[in-house]
Amino acid sequence: MWYVIHTMSGMEQKCLQQCRRYVDEADYKEIFIPLYMTQKHFKKEWHEVTETLFPGYLFVDTENIEAVRKGLGNFQQYTKVLRDGETVSPITKEEQKFLMDMMDENHVVQYSEGFLIGERVCITKGPLRNYQGCIKTVNRHRRIAKLEIPIFGGMTPVEVGFGGIDRVSEEEFHQMKQESIQRQKHNLVNKSGTIKVLKGVFEGMTGTFLYADEEQDEWTAELEIFGVETKVVFHREEIAFES
Repeated sequence: MWYVIHTMSGMEQKCLQQCRRYVDEADYKEIFIPLYMTQKHFKKEWHEVTETLFPGYLFVDTENIEAVRKGLGNFQQYTKVLRDGETVSPITKEEQKFLMDMMDENHVVQYSEGFLIGERVCITKGPLRNYQGCIKTVNRHRRIAKLEIPIFGGMTPVEVGFGGIDRVSEEEFHQMKQESIQRQKHNLVNKSGTIKVLKGVFEGMTGTFLYADEEQDEWTAELEIFGVETKVVFHREEIAFES
């Protein structure tokens, strides 16, 4: 079960080190800080960096939270295990599953990419593809998407990394899509590994299948989007292989 430890914002890493020092490792499976991958511009280039997903919070996976709380009392840094009313309780199974699906095995929300069609966000790859309904705003200059996700008993605002390839109008996107479909029809060649998109924003377009992660149901293909070959991740039900 995942419990949440509150500490001072900006002190998460120090708190994590203290926890690993003073809390008996036999009393927990893992203590971790949820992170997200984003990009920052410095030294005239964009660099990948990780940021804290929930500033001021750590998570502990344990079946013995009282032993963990006792260990937390052995050091002076402010820590508090979150409660549900008067009871120390873990986050719900639904909240835990939501976070596990969003993060990778290292508890990092990986960088997502896509573009904006008018005010509509279109994700081409990355974990945000499954959480488009949670996106509230996108800051293309900071390469950040702001979400509200169900955690801590309510909808909680968070930031995650998002790189917008471009911003186009609905009309521009419709024209691009139709031009791409017409070019494929004129080619009249079905190459091995060609897929057709059956649903979603790219419905009707064809592309080249690249690879799949069947366990995660992620099927990556390359589509021509505004004259550029772009990798797009689909669910299996969204594509068909051309014979």
